[in-house]
Amino acid sequence: MKQIKIGLIGFGTIGRAVYSGLKKNGSILSANLGAKVVLKSLCDRDRSVFKESKVNKKLIKKNAYEIINDPDIDIVIELIGGIKPAKDFIIKALKNKKYVITANKALLSVDKKEIFKVAHDNGVAVFFEASVLAGVPVIKVLRESLIANSVKSIKGIINGTSNYILSAMYEKGISFKVALKEAQEKGYAERNYSLDVDGHDSAHKLAIMSSLAFSCDIKPDDIYVEGISNISNDDVKFAKEFGYCIKLLAVAKSHKDSIEVRVQPALLPKEHMLSNVNEAYNAVYLKSDMAQDIFLYGQGAGGSSTSSGVLSDVADAVSCILAKDVLKAYQVDIFSGAKKKLRQASQVESSYYVRFMAVDTPGVLAKISGILAKHKVSIASVMQKSRDRVKAVPIIMLTHQVKEADLNNAINEIDKKKIIMKRSVVIKMEKEG
Repeated sequence: MKQIKIGLIGFGTIGRAVYSGLKKNGSILSANLGAKVVLKSLCDRDRSVFKESKVNKKLIKKNAYEIINDPDIDIVIELIGGIKPAKDFIIKALKNKKYVITANKALLSVDKKEIFKVAHDNGVAVFFEASVLAGVPVIKVLRESLIANSVKSIKGIINGTSNYILSAMYEKGISFKVALKEAQEKGYAERNYSLDVDGHDSAHKLAIMSSLAFSCDIKPDDIYVEGISNISNDDVKFAKEFGYCIKLLAVAKSHKDSIEVRVQPALLPKEHMLSNVNEAYNAVYLKSDMAQDIFLYGQGAGGSSTSSGVLSDVADAVSCILAKDVLKAYQVDIFSGAKKKLRQASQVESSYYVRFMAVDTPGVLAKISGILAKHKVSIASVMQKSRDRVKAVPIIMLTHQVKEADLNNAINEIDKKKIIMKRSVVIKMEKEG
């Protein structure tokens, strides 16, 4: 049986899980592939991490280049994350004709064009299933299963930390701050949680998915990003009364002449499939012309799930090596599609949830409604809450379909009025699916 040798760079949570997965299920992987998969060497800048896993000292190398320059290694797995030096390691490995597997969403979201070109020029490929939803096979679906389809839209809950927080706020009626602390205690949120709750982690993942789906190079800076830290438990409660829940959604849509890409909180009807994705789980809802609706759900983070995605990439790389050919689906040409401009967030049309904090005096609702009407904003539903012994009361409205620019103009005018005590809250509504 032919041996395929692997070098592993990075022995953190995911690296250790990959190592354990190979020890536990390596024989299953080898039997299914018809080739013996062998971990030949590994490295990490912190050599103390190897003691706990009782790694054979013969496998440990002093630095990444001992692995990258080893002519016996067929596949390099990069799991250190970040841009530098990960990009240098990947580029050098590809130039050495090695297949590369990475879970590095930050790097791929920005530099995928250069990395894929180097892989193509050297007759190898880059695999990155675990970069988006860990072990949930959304990359494989976009890369292979939908290769003959025109993808129409992607909607996803693709950050477990934010989803846990919003789920806790919905189920328990607690504040964002309390839900965040709970998420940290359970290990779902890092000490530096801003990348998750501000939406940037989701933007990195959406940039990768939408580039594959629409055959163009979309980067995080192209994506409108809005986080969840300003969502109050009042907004969650009011949305619930209207029959909605609030989720941080990553959305990409292909229009006739443009592409819409955004990450932002959104109201979803309770019957929507994504409304029932709770705690730290992730899900993606894909719509295409031939396969139509596809829903993928599972653990979108964590060592075990991510290692499953990495090892599925190992299987694909081994298949290419055994066939002595890089399958077309793996030589990603994300620039073959017709050029489309990016649709600005202000030009998006949708329904919206709006919460005003207004003085409790007669005629306030009429004044707000008049300004909305002037800016072509039509009201679908309204709820006015009275509160004893407080100066500001919430007025909650759901609008009909409206261009976001028109709504923003109306809100800006309303917020300048003396009848408004606090900045108004606007949350987009998603109803499709």
